[in-house]
Amino acid sequence: MPSCILCGARMEPLFRARDYRRADDRQERQLYWCAECKYGRLGGDFTPGQVALFYPSAYYTHRPEPKCEGNVSFFDRLRAHLAWRLDAGAPLQPNEIALSRRGRLTLCDLGCGSGKQISQFKEAGYEIIGVEPDPRARSMAQKVGEVLDGTAENIPSKIAGMQFDVVLLSHVLEHCIDPMKALANAQRILGAHGTLVIEVPNNNALGFFTFRAMWPWTDIPRHLHFFTERSLRIALQALGFEVAKVSYVGYVRQFQAEWIRAQEDIWAQIGEEPKPNFKRAAWALLFRTAFASPATKYDSIRVHATCSAN
Repeated sequence: MPSCILCGARMEPLFRARDYRRADDRQERQLYWCAECKYGRLGGDFTPGQVALFYPSAYYTHRPEPKCEGNVSFFDRLRAHLAWRLDAGAPLQPNEIALSRRGRLTLCDLGCGSGKQISQFKEAGYEIIGVEPDPRARSMAQKVGEVLDGTAENIPSKIAGMQFDVVLLSHVLEHCIDPMKALANAQRILGAHGTLVIEVPNNNALGFFTFRAMWPWTDIPRHLHFFTERSLRIALQALGFEVAKVSYVGYVRQFQAEWIRAQEDIWAQIGEEPKPNFKRAAWALLFRTAFASPATKYDSIRVHATCSAN
């Protein structure tokens, strides 16, 4: 049994799953869970070379955002509309970050993918630098601005001595072999009074525990670590960060036709009979989460943190 990287306690098995994106990979991988820290990790030790093989060319960061295809029924639209009426979350926007420094602001996006976030911040007046290991995603992001080859765990030498007003890790930390090293690197390049922004899947969500491997944000084995608000707070505090703001985001998409089709695609690759009725299950989840706490309702969590050591 692996030990929790946050508290050192022995972790317990939660469930097993295969890689639904790569049919030739038949290995079942075990997800372990620390009930104390509310943190999960995939069993095994991984090298960067092994992890790189987990990402097929069709992975979403390598291409523009897909559009919904096929017919969407009245009940699909109704379900999504009801969820929209109950959704108080909002995607990251530059104006949600409160900074005391005036003048030209700088941002480093560690794991910028195809450049969606750096594009928004550039339009808001930031000087931006992206870091991205995948050459296909990097080539798209370079249309927006300077993007360097590297990862959050192995940052490019060019930025190692720089200081940024904002360091962004958006849906990156869960992919890291060593997330604590990634956070320490982000701390190194965060300027005085700067803000670290982290967004990860919310693995305290009822959707995660209901659907497990069929929840699209589970994405084993590309996701190696599984965070919640509690585990993020513990990890950040261990490095001297103070959590300044917590937001929960991503509700309505769990009930849209695209999400349910993704669940059906996952089941087609790795599911067992009998096949669940994912549309019916989505309605049930909507009723369970409509007035639930944000910590169990939303599929992602975003944290703003500052570091007094800076």
